[in-house]
Amino acid sequence: MSIVLRLKGLEVTPRHWLMERLSRLCRSDPLSAHCYAIYYLTHESDSTEILLLTSHGDIESYTFIRYGGKFTIQDIYEVHIWNPIKEVVQQISISPSKRADMQLFNNAPNDIGMIINHFRSLGFRKFHAEEFHDMVCDHESFRPSPLEKLAVKLGREHAPLYRDLELERGIEIIVDEAREILEEYTHYGVIVDDVLASIAARYVTLPEVHVIGGVFTRKEYRGRGYAKAVTSALTMEAVASGAPAGLHVEVDNEPAISIYRRLGYRILRTRTWIFTHP
Repeated sequence: MSIVLRLKGLEVTPRHWLMERLSRLCRSDPLSAHCYAIYYLTHESDSTEILLLTSHGDIESYTFIRYGGKFTIQDIYEVHIWNPIKEVVQQISISPSKRADMQLFNNAPNDIGMIINHFRSLGFRKFHAEEFHDMVCDHESFRPSPLEKLAVKLGREHAPLYRDLELERGIEIIVDEAREILEEYTHYGVIVDDVLASIAARYVTLPEVHVIGGVFTRKEYRGRGYAKAVTSALTMEAVASGAPAGLHVEVDNEPAISIYRRLGYRILRTRTWIFTHP
């Protein structure tokens, strides 16, 4: 018999049966919804909820919702839907008070309409779908950037520079919050004449995979290999630990895809993301 369960993150302890099932799925497909589910249920359990359809002890479908992180830049709903099934999607109940970013895994084309219709019934009004590549790199394929030595691991002392860079890409934070973000997540940057010219971060760190994101270079410093350098530094840490590195990139972002390919990344799959606003 199949049943839908709703679990608060705080209910899912490391010894919970769900963690064993998710770990097994993650080992077979590291850069997936499973790595995010494990990470958030472990590290941000108070702001995470999971809905899952189970049958005879196996997971047939699940959705987990991160209700927003502790930083200003994370004040969104983050929704991951694996093997979308209507019975699970219809159990999602969130207030249309802020943006929701949805990542779809193993979905059929008609699932997109089903998901949008449900979120419309919740009060969301604006929807935009984009295609992203999942890209991965491992020890065997990795080709480090010759400029990797320019990348510096950022610490508390770099908070003012980081705050200024975030302002350039339209994100307003104060120095104290910038300092906390740099303490929470590993960041590498290239600093030129006391300006943080380029940056990349690692947002998920698991034995199975390191997930890299937030790659950004100021306009006046582009074309110098800095984005490749900071991504290379984070990729080096991943493969040195024995884990593959993974990242997501828009399918039409050819400059970024080219950079990642030169580092040894390959396209694992292409997936749909849905961005929705009240």
